Amino acid sequence: MEETVKKSDRGISFCNLKRIACISMIIDHATYVFIPENDVNGWMGVSVPYLIGRCLGRTAFILFAFLLVEGFYHTSSLKKYILRMAIAAAISEPAFDLMCGRLNLKSFLELQNILFTFTLSLIFMGLLEMVKERFGYSQELSSKIKYNVLAALICVGGFVSAYFFRIDYGVVGIGLVFVFYFLRGSRKLYLVLVVFVWSMVCIALKYELEWAGLIALIPICMYHGEKGKGSKWFFYIFYPAHMLILGLIRVLIL
Repeated sequence: MEETVKKSDRGISFCNLKRIACISMIIDHATYVFIPENDVNGWMGVSVPYLIGRCLGRTAFILFAFLLVEGFYHTSSLKKYILRMAIAAAISEPAFDLMCGRLNLKSFLELQNILFTFTLSLIFMGLLEMVKERFGYSQELSSKIKYNVLAALICVGGFVSAYFFRIDYGVVGIGLVFVFYFLRGSRKLYLVLVVFVWSMVCIALKYELEWAGLIALIPICMYHGEKGKGSKWFFYIFYPAHMLILGLIRVLIL
């Protein structure tokens, strides 16, 4: 009798996607801290090792944005999810600013870490879900119009909040979360095409290296929907801890 191949043996789990994203993020942050960006002998004045490290790190945000939406749909309590993310964002901010060299109040307020981006994203996805449950499943034309109008207004609110609070990745960051939210369950080809368009928009908005993150679509397309083995608390500890370590090294030896 032929053995049945388990679904978990044919793809990548939620926890393994998160591990890939964490490795990518470490490479990105370590490159940012330790490798000088400018090099007169590099490519167009930019250090080649710096370019390689930052390009490898571009997959992290796309993976984390995808995982955030998956976590949103699988959480048993959205309120607790938002609260955990908000607390982790507040705890991580000093480490984020230390790592980035923002050591005075003015620079401290210039940019907020990515967990603030995710906190806002969860809030606005919660609002979108409320509107969907009220109007999105109705077959009436008036309800469909209300849903589309309200959903558009919520997205605009998300973009405005992202700009106002100066969160990491800003408007394009919360925009990618919305992409994963609205395309969840769609054909993978549509997802690939829309994320490709998103990367082109990033380039137009001076996020020049985001095209390199498109490689994240490979493990995303291999995701089989199962959690896998891992702790939900790991990332909340790992994120501020690795930035604190990199920041302290930066202060002590650079």
